[in-house]
Amino acid sequence: MLPVRLVTAPGQLPAGARVVAVDGSWPASAEPRRAGGLHLAHWPGNDTPADLKRDLSTEIAFAFLDLDESEREARTRGCEALVLNHYDTDGVCAMLALSRPDVALPHRDLLVEVAASGDLFEVRSERAFAIDAALRNLADPARSGRTFARDPEGRQALLEAALDLLALLLEDDAAAPELWQDDVQALQADRADLDAALHDDLVYMDLGVWAGPTDRASSRDGAGIAFDPGRHAFFASGRHDRALILGPGATGTTARFVLGTRSFFDIVSRTPSARPDLPALAERLASMEGPRGGGAAWRFQDPAGASPELWFGTDDLPLYAEHAGAALVPSRIDANEIKRVVLDAVRDAWVLPDDDDEADDGEDIFAV
Repeated sequence: MLPVRLVTAPGQLPAGARVVAVDGSWPASAEPRRAGGLHLAHWPGNDTPADLKRDLSTEIAFAFLDLDESEREARTRGCEALVLNHYDTDGVCAMLALSRPDVALPHRDLLVEVAASGDLFEVRSERAFAIDAALRNLADPARSGRTFARDPEGRQALLEAALDLLALLLEDDAAAPELWQDDVQALQADRADLDAALHDDLVYMDLGVWAGPTDRASSRDGAGIAFDPGRHAFFASGRHDRALILGPGATGTTARFVLGTRSFFDIVSRTPSARPDLPALAERLASMEGPRGGGAAWRFQDPAGASPELWFGTDDLPLYAEHAGAALVPSRIDANEIKRVVLDAVRDAWVLPDDDDEADDGEDIFAV
């Protein structure tokens, strides 16, 4: 069995090392790519063999395990290690499948659900969400009580601890409740808040829109007054790759427009939707908003990122934040106007098929 490694910077592998690069984006100049080996990932620019491509790196890992033993050996010949270049749930699940197949294979469906919670924000089962939360929180000293140094040794220790934790949680769904119980309770509260909201299920636009009742406060503990359901609540079904969350109130409307990861990763199960122009959308809304004080503005994250968003408020919203929290500030724009402008931006991003209303020579375009 190949050893597992978490490598986050060039030079941490011997020059010319041949490895199995698991999950993550590996630039063409990166040592594992120059040295050859095997890539098993759904990140953009991956070199995953065509017959193994799937939506999630964990599914790709299981597809590799489905190959005959002789084929697996041929594809990994000369490889010295299984290597991750970042820490996240899908990567850990894929690494468990490849490094401990005897542990992973009996829980194949559950591991794919866990990976979907981590990379797609989908909640295919509450147990899978809980395991994803535990893996995320393991890296947070405030939640886990453990500190992993930000050096190669510390990151390696984190990966090994995560693999052990994942193996434990697959067998015992009540283990380590301090790492997931609060997250499950927050998800349940978020879902209740969405159930109370008006919902436009615009599947043809790959968009879900929720508008909370006027002055509806988030019901999860410590959330404050803003209507602020989390990513795993509004992306739970996997029906949409975009979500608009509006919280109308007496002092204005909170707004959060989030683009999902299905338009970032190399997804094979469906065609990804083109992303709206977030900078142009922010500029349009800012012109409608007018001057505001207190640091509140229409803001957006890098549109090329895995799951960027646009919101009105302060600039202290981390990438991939579950909740927007204190970063949200009520906008003066009416909720219906925000929705109209966002829908226009989504329509502007549509890629229409080539016009084919003219017949080629000898073609009857009305023939059935």
